[in-house]
Amino acid sequence: IKQNRGSSGEGIWIIKLKSGEYCKEYGAESCKDEDILDMMEANDNHAEEHTVAEFIEFCVNGRNDKSGTWTSKGAGKYLEGGKDAGGQLVD
Repeated sequence: IKQNRGSSGEGIWIIKLKSGEYCKEYGAESCKDEDILDMMEANDNHAEEHTVAEFIEFCVNGRNDKSGTWTSKGAGKYLEGGKDAGGQLVD
């Protein structure tokens, strides 16, 4: 997942399901809010673990009680300002 704004790796996440249990056909299932993600941020290769719900909260609203504790240098809020401000995610 990458924020669609210029960066030197901040906001670029390599993400896997911690369980490693993937569906056999693309799109056959969706992640649940409580699924745990094993994540690495490209700017410094640090690792984090968060639930899907925490990651979505961080991407939309940044650091808060719902997004959990982050060691990332970034503030999240990748969608801030909407499309006109470059606020979008790509994969």
